[in-house]
Amino acid sequence: MKKYLLLLISILCYAHVNAQDYSTKENNIRNLIQEIMGNPVDGISEDLFESLYQNYLSPLDLNTVSRSELASLYILSEKQLNSFFNYRDKAGKFLSIYELQAIPDFDLATIYKFIPFVTVKADGLSIKDFQNSWQKANQYLLLRYTQYVETKKGFTEPDSRSKVRYEGSPMKLYARYKVSLPKNFSAGFTVEKDEGESQLTDFTSFHFQIQNKGHWKNINLGDYQLQFGQGLIAAAGFYLGKGSETVLTTRRNHLGVRPYTSVMESNFFRGGAATYQFKAFEMTGFYSRVNRDANLALDKNTNANYVTSLQTAGLHRTSSEIADKRSLMEENFGGDITFNNKTNTFQAGITLLKTNFSLPLVKADKAYNQYEFSGKENLLTGLHWSYNYQNYNFFGEAARSTSGGIGAVTGVLASLSNRTDISVLLRNYDKDFHSFYGNGFSENSRNINERGIYAGIKHSFNKKWSASAYFDYFYFPWYRYLVDKQPTTGFDYLGRITFQPFKKLQAYLQFRQENKEENTKITETYLDKGKEKTREITVVRERSKRALLANINYRMSKTWEFQTRASFSTFQFEGQSLTKGFAIAQDVNADLGRLSLSGRIAYFNTDDYDNRQYFYEQDVLYAFSFPAYYQHGFRHYLLAKYKVSRNVDAWVRWARTDLLGDDATFGSGLEEILASHRSEVKVQLRLHF
Repeated sequence: MKKYLLLLISILCYAHVNAQDYSTKENNIRNLIQEIMGNPVDGISEDLFESLYQNYLSPLDLNTVSRSELASLYILSEKQLNSFFNYRDKAGKFLSIYELQAIPDFDLATIYKFIPFVTVKADGLSIKDFQNSWQKANQYLLLRYTQYVETKKGFTEPDSRSKVRYEGSPMKLYARYKVSLPKNFSAGFTVEKDEGESQLTDFTSFHFQIQNKGHWKNINLGDYQLQFGQGLIAAAGFYLGKGSETVLTTRRNHLGVRPYTSVMESNFFRGGAATYQFKAFEMTGFYSRVNRDANLALDKNTNANYVTSLQTAGLHRTSSEIADKRSLMEENFGGDITFNNKTNTFQAGITLLKTNFSLPLVKADKAYNQYEFSGKENLLTGLHWSYNYQNYNFFGEAARSTSGGIGAVTGVLASLSNRTDISVLLRNYDKDFHSFYGNGFSENSRNINERGIYAGIKHSFNKKWSASAYFDYFYFPWYRYLVDKQPTTGFDYLGRITFQPFKKLQAYLQFRQENKEENTKITETYLDKGKEKTREITVVRERSKRALLANINYRMSKTWEFQTRASFSTFQFEGQSLTKGFAIAQDVNADLGRLSLSGRIAYFNTDDYDNRQYFYEQDVLYAFSFPAYYQHGFRHYLLAKYKVSRNVDAWVRWARTDLLGDDATFGSGLEEILASHRSEVKVQLRLHF
């Protein structure tokens, strides 16, 4: 009775929050995305963004969620995770999502971020849950059309200078179907045609998943991803690494097998995977066989084919791109055995992944490729662990590839008090450590040829003021692409201060600096037969990029919300001139009931591409928009969502960039647009069943 009374009081006191409705609106995660991602130096991959939406598509049941699953949202601190599970152990099953307000260490700001990704599937007091229990599986069909208005060179008639053109239409088409019952089963398919491709089903992905059938925790057929340990061998799910969230994203979480529903045409497995639970052990086995895009070459001495590189863009528009399409067969198999103690405070496991290629991979004879993978087979074996002690979590993973190279990462996350959280992480990836599906914490895009130490902190001074920061030092033992020197070093640090005097207003100021050694060109003077001449040479020098970001969010009412965002950056190689970049954007969001509108107008002015400014943009549901603003001009977009009926939603998005200058154009090669403006239209329809 005490718990029921507590639930009733919570509902009466906080009904204005309207939490259940809040969790059903996809644009509620907009501010969370911007808060976690901040203002990235090199942009955000579509795969990373897509994986964040997977958490939104399949909300976690508060009554069955594991610690790893909950931590993978990167919202709760170690202290809050402990409070959540202590509360659930003592109070029993959650009756409603409103009950989060009763958990110690859970504040409203955390709950607002948390709600879109969780749900309650209890036995009854929630009217909504009672109604859902009588309904069949959730089903939806999503259809999307995208196209640039202006004509790119690839869609024009061939000329005497170049006859290569795109073979398909400029339309980009997308369809997704999914049927599911959370924690029971899920099935669906995704189909996509990129602009310039001729086949309507150029890429097709499908999955079928069954969960929680006796000892069988998870069975997947079709396309899937794997997430074991810290991701040195197999990594999936949303993971940012370094960003404005300075503590929680330091660690990856052990999630096992996950269905793959993205349209990224790489970094997934196709076949079957299953997880069997026996007492304290979870045993996963998997097999995959998929044809990948690759650049083929012919050995003139042996007249045999080999592969020079693996393609990840998934574009099949020209004859050469079509020739690379699915030209390499890749086979993967392996498994993972993980032990969890009874109190879920200790976890340890071993992982094995064997990769076989149908053709040998031989990269170009360059210094930076000397220790890269070469051949047809690679075997990865590893050990991962995690230990919780009070408000501390110690974690790590070590792995070895066929080459003998070692990859290792270890760290700690800790809640030192109700106001302070910290993280520390050490990493070492040998120059000959090879992992095709790994994505552990690193400065490089891959876990190879790197050592480093990272430290992050978050502190809340009071209910209005908070601050966060990190510092990362990295060292590269061997040559890197476009860096003709070894070894090289660098560092990266970030600081942010946030002010939120009340729920409707939030402002923050963020500064980030990154220093690295890279190639640059300088003019050298020399004597030739007594005459002074000049020539351009390549040297390695330290370069610095600094970025300052200011953001203000203000919700005037339930209808209107405003956001102002401005960023300024500088870029400079040692001994060379300083270049600058600037962008400012004003957003307006309006919720008019069945109709929702979002718009932006932005101005930008950058000296070069090195000072490009990344601003997250709202897009249609499950779509990705994080463009780079550079050169000099304006950009605007307008997004409209209309609820046609209970079972039908429609979106229309218009976006346009206008460059200032008489000779301004967009793109190069076949992507070139001979105009000073570029416009994109996107239409989407979602049908519920």
